Amino acid sequence: MPSRVLLTSCAIFVSSLLSVAPIYAAQSSASSANFTLVQFDLPAGNLGDSLTLLSRQAGITLSFDEQIVKNISVLELKGRYSTETALNKLLQSTSLEAFLIAQNAWIIKAKPQSDVIALDTIQVQGQHNKLKNKTYTEAKSVNVITQQDIERFRGTSVGDIFQGTPGVLVSENRNSGGLDINIRGMQGQGRVPVIIDGSRQETTVYRGYSGVSSRSYIDPDLIGSMTISKGPVMDAQGTGATGGLVSVSTLNADDIVKEGELSGVRLRASAIGNSSNAPQPGTYAGYYLPRNAYRSDCRFPTYCTEQYLMPEHFAPEEGMDRPSLLEFASYAGSVAAAKRFSWGDLVGAYAKREQGNYYAGSHGPKPELIYGEPVKMAWYTETPVSVEGASRFRANERIPNTNFNSESVLLKTNLVMPKDHSLEMSYILYNSEYGEMMPSQIRSFGQARQWLDSEVTNHTYTLKYKWQPLTYDWADFSANLWHTDAITDLNTPDVGSVDIADNIARKDDYQRWGAEFSNKMMFYNHGELALSYGIAGQWEDMDTDTPQTEGFYAGSRSGWRKEFSAFSAVDWQITKQWQLEAGLRFSHFSSKDKNPLELKPNDPACTPDGQGSCVPVNYQNSHSGSAPLIALTWQALDGLQLYIRHAEALRMPSLFESTSGWSVSPVLDIPLKPEHAKNQELGINYLNEKIANNTEQLAIKLAYFENHVDDYLTRTQPNAWEQSQGGMLDFFRMRNIDSLDLNGVELNFSYTTPFWLVELSGTKYSHIEVCNVGSYVRYYCNDWGIPESYINNMIPPNWHASMHLGLRLFDQKFETGLRATFMGERNSIPRYNAPTGFNEPVLWHSYNLLDFYSSYQFNDTATLDFTIDNITDRYYLDALSLGLVPAPGRTAKLSLTLQF
Repeated sequence: MPSRVLLTSCAIFVSSLLSVAPIYAAQSSASSANFTLVQFDLPAGNLGDSLTLLSRQAGITLSFDEQIVKNISVLELKGRYSTETALNKLLQSTSLEAFLIAQNAWIIKAKPQSDVIALDTIQVQGQHNKLKNKTYTEAKSVNVITQQDIERFRGTSVGDIFQGTPGVLVSENRNSGGLDINIRGMQGQGRVPVIIDGSRQETTVYRGYSGVSSRSYIDPDLIGSMTISKGPVMDAQGTGATGGLVSVSTLNADDIVKEGELSGVRLRASAIGNSSNAPQPGTYAGYYLPRNAYRSDCRFPTYCTEQYLMPEHFAPEEGMDRPSLLEFASYAGSVAAAKRFSWGDLVGAYAKREQGNYYAGSHGPKPELIYGEPVKMAWYTETPVSVEGASRFRANERIPNTNFNSESVLLKTNLVMPKDHSLEMSYILYNSEYGEMMPSQIRSFGQARQWLDSEVTNHTYTLKYKWQPLTYDWADFSANLWHTDAITDLNTPDVGSVDIADNIARKDDYQRWGAEFSNKMMFYNHGELALSYGIAGQWEDMDTDTPQTEGFYAGSRSGWRKEFSAFSAVDWQITKQWQLEAGLRFSHFSSKDKNPLELKPNDPACTPDGQGSCVPVNYQNSHSGSAPLIALTWQALDGLQLYIRHAEALRMPSLFESTSGWSVSPVLDIPLKPEHAKNQELGINYLNEKIANNTEQLAIKLAYFENHVDDYLTRTQPNAWEQSQGGMLDFFRMRNIDSLDLNGVELNFSYTTPFWLVELSGTKYSHIEVCNVGSYVRYYCNDWGIPESYINNMIPPNWHASMHLGLRLFDQKFETGLRATFMGERNSIPRYNAPTGFNEPVLWHSYNLLDFYSSYQFNDTATLDFTIDNITDRYYLDALSLGLVPAPGRTAKLSLTLQF
């Protein structure tokens, strides 16, 4: 069935392409010589439209930034001219000019200003602003994180680069260096794919009594930019993205080579404070109270043995040697090089990070020992002792298992071939050894130790092909082939033990292969219409290597999964004021568990094997479905847009959800269906770049969203009427629950000038509801979660916000600023009639953070950055933390970047 679906989709794709090709193939192309006379017929109108038409009539490649031609009108141009003359005539009344960069290739740029002093700084800032403006020009919620954002607010953990992005949080941010992105409450199992250069690499890791974590890995020094799309998207890579999409573009030649140069090298070195080398495995940390009361004044020695006596210390003395602010013990460094050739470019980069265990802050809900009043008993005196606070780890304490050492390699080439063909190939290696923080150690058993390091190794390969002929409106073809191999060697403690001897070692191997093919056709008969269509396929194979009969986590997941999709989308600029987007995606998936299910002889699915057991049965699943998208945008005034958007997506059961192993397994009497997400969004965009003679910019986006998911797929407890499976796994069932709703409002605000900037953003949830009709609960719907479910630790805070104030001084060579982060609490759990099961939600206190950054560009070669995160040294738990692990306290970082 999957092969038939893929072949049918390919046939539709190819036939669509071939059917329209003859219509346009007869179009004549003009001579490409720069001085050959060409008959031009360009009507008066928008400059961007005239330039596009000129490139087609002249048969040239013409590149320009849409932002610099936006809102510029030009007169008609008719007659026979050379290409150069036609371009000069078209641009003569503007502040733009054309540059010849290669044979038949031109680029449009702004004319140089005589008062420009810090050219490189302004160019970088301009590019930063253009990328960020996507937030305020698209009919959906989008945020962009640039290299400049990453350098300003790098933080301690990799996920800190997302801090301050409205509606976006990182779950379990202090563990492993991986990314588990939560967008507006949607998280894990492919709901928010992290696409790195067109590839997926997500792996699922069991997190004890706190659920599971879905991890993707990338070193921040290799990131060129990131685009975060919230809600379903209609493109080849959006299959299954019910929550949104994080698209990561790694470094390219433009990020490394200076303008006007053919080659370049970027060196970066960073020193990181508030950390020390990881202690030896087995080192204890935090308060540990084996009893809640201790004895004294015993009448008989047998009542006061050592186990009953009050210990001298409830926490180890080691780990309280926090370094001073400017004492740096961790570091990160990278080197990146690029060279341009006549046939394309080459990029190579290497990054290394050596980060020790960080220390918690000192101000906030830190733990305190509470000694109760001694109680006189018959044979002894008993003194109650308890710990109150957000965590068992003390203020200023070194936090175990927060260390990680990583190495990354990036190799990339872009080949520019004749006749508008291009090819891009890339390879990424990521290797990290890190401390694995099992939340069960802290939450359920009261003790925490530095554990044996775990290791992850990812290999990512991508091959992208594009054909973008300017002479053909019917062709803008792209193909993407990719493969990821993610191997994780995990070391985790056995349930109920913190002894190193009880370590459970396991190996997870996720193999993914993917392919996407798409094309875009342009029509100009009635406005401007872009028709996009394509197909995508993904093949997954998972195998774990865990002892089948040893340890508490006995059992290995193993299986395969295939998913194929075809989409078609229309983007129609009907008039200057009205734009319509519409699309439809069809998806099909199938999966098989390689491990046979254990069936009892009395199971209805049992086929006797003649030896008192059942013939092995492997769980298999297959589903298909379609999901639409439609959006309408009205540009009421210049720069003012109002839009309404309805987008749906189907997420098929993931490979983890479709295979058997520790924590949960599929069962034959509970069929697993696709999740069906329905996203509604109403928004307003305003972008004004013409304030104060085009030197200042005001941008506002306000969006109201309603995210409704039918058949949300998660782990639950079994219902009373369902068949018993026996053993430890009988506590859990994987199933589709009724629904999940997350509604709210989101704000993005920005005002930038050459000398200062203000940015405000935030998300406020007005309605959160999880519904599941099942046994042993009083209320089918609530706002915190359901018993035994992974969703319990995915519910976002009721609100969170960010404010950024920045200054640019000394001709923009010096930049400094502050960012404040405000985090609200999540919905609490009612005291009664709210059973959580093993997956009790991790509650955090609301917290406010203040970060400082400064950057000085000495010249176009050297830049020095100095940052202080968490200036007020707050002690707090991150939102969506899976364990009671405090975040880093006040941390300084010093970085030097050299670009040659």
